[in-house]
Amino acid sequence: MKLFVNKPSPYARKVLVLLHEKGALDRVEVVNADPWANPADLLAATPLAKVPALVTDEGWVLPESWAIADYLDTTLPGPRLLPQEPGPRGLELRLAALGQGVTDAAFSAVIEGRRPEGERSPGWVERQKAAILRALPVLEGEVAALSVGFGLGALTVAVALDYLDFRHAALAWGERAPALREWFEGVRERPSMRATDPR
Repeated sequence: MKLFVNKPSPYARKVLVLLHEKGALDRVEVVNADPWANPADLLAATPLAKVPALVTDEGWVLPESWAIADYLDTTLPGPRLLPQEPGPRGLELRLAALGQGVTDAAFSAVIEGRRPEGERSPGWVERQKAAILRALPVLEGEVAALSVGFGLGALTVAVALDYLDFRHAALAWGERAPALREWFEGVRERPSMRATDPR
């Protein structure tokens, strides 16, 4: 399999952390590609020109980090990060969705800031930041659930929080969610998180 990534992308990082956690990094060829440069190999693989994108052993392409994570978790050996039983699976997906939502808002604000100055929407950026700030107390209330193993939910939340530190340090999110910050300080030292740090 071939996985197109861009190291600063939190979406690509989520998949890379998953591969590390499963001990299956050697099962996938990782190709660094800048989607903004429209590299020919990425465009040939996916018309969306987005990372991550996974080319399977069968030759078909799977875009979107959530779909890739589910596919790799099912396909590759190693510990399962997404339970199959409906109850535990739903709870894990809820945490993953919260983390993904924070990532989406943070990433959207970053991209808006890269538009030409006269075309930027400060209102849009503030809307994204407000979504992040509303999510923090919800995640703060989920620290006990996040602390049970390091499944797809905890993994996605950890990547989202580190992206806030990386791109939105001024939010000082840890001051608003001290228990969440304490949890994050522990998981950020996992080998999978350290190996995929984009800084």
